[in-house]
Amino acid sequence: MNNLLTKDESKAPTQPRRAVTPRYRVRESEEAFTIIAEVPGVERSSLETTVDEDTLTISGRRTWSAPEGWTPVYREIAQADYRLVLELDHRVNREAIRAELTQGVLTLTVPKAEAVKARKIEISG
Repeated sequence: MNNLLTKDESKAPTQPRRAVTPRYRVRESEEAFTIIAEVPGVERSSLETTVDEDTLTISGRRTWSAPEGWTPVYREIAQADYRLVLELDHRVNREAIRAELTQGVLTLTVPKAEAVKARKIEISG
């Protein structure tokens, strides 16, 4: 989303904060689902990931301010916070979810539950 801002608009503290869905993708392996979400401008302390029942929520507050005397003219990333809500199913181990933030990219590893992992069945006799 593109925004044209004036100096006054970029520093107005009373404007309501809006939230956008970050770009994300989900990959599946035998062991886990991996969710990769792009959250540029969000620091680790401003990022929150929660699991409640069957819902995984990622929310992050962008912290950005224009340097003194500088006016942004074009912006490729919206001046908004991020919020992503995903529905989980019974096939994941909610207790073992891991998250890592590196240079604006959040990687969540959501392990599959043992009951749904492929396993080899020994044949006797």
